[in-house]
Amino acid sequence: MSEPTERKSTLQAAARYGLYTGLMLVFIQTIQYLAGLYVSFFFSIITGSLFIVALVLSIRNYRDKELNGWMNYGEGVSLGTLISIASGLIYGAFMLLLVTLIDKTYFEELIIQTQEMMEASKVPDDVVEKAIDQMQENSSPLQFAYGPLVQYGVSGLIISLIVSIFFRKAPENSFEKDTL
Repeated sequence: MSEPTERKSTLQAAARYGLYTGLMLVFIQTIQYLAGLYVSFFFSIITGSLFIVALVLSIRNYRDKELNGWMNYGEGVSLGTLISIASGLIYGAFMLLLVTLIDKTYFEELIIQTQEMMEASKVPDDVVEKAIDQMQENSSPLQFAYGPLVQYGVSGLIISLIVSIFFRKAPENSFEKDTL
């Protein structure tokens, strides 16, 4: 009978932590956008690092505060993946709003900055041209929405697989294990 309560608790925790993580991603993207940096290695490193930290802290906090210090491997992986999907949904919704309502020239500026970055890195002209053509062919406003969902969902799964190895914790004896 405790399984439905546990599942509900996991979904509630994933939604809560996913909301926090998604809002953090939106905040960083807003700063990046306001700075006019559509392509930024620095912001990519900051975003990726904070995303990892958010997942690690969320999984640890869930184990310690909501599971009384005990968590199996699957619980950690599922929580981290659900958090990542929720944050990807929030970030993707923000990006959809950004490119369709807030700044309809966002994609054009992204292409310009990508081309400038590639040229500054001495990428051959034919490779730059091919990359820009591919960006133009394969981009739509919906891709700005579901791209983050896939990106954060997959990377969150991978991070959760690793993090859960270290955060799993089982009761010391089988009596405690059977009663939890």
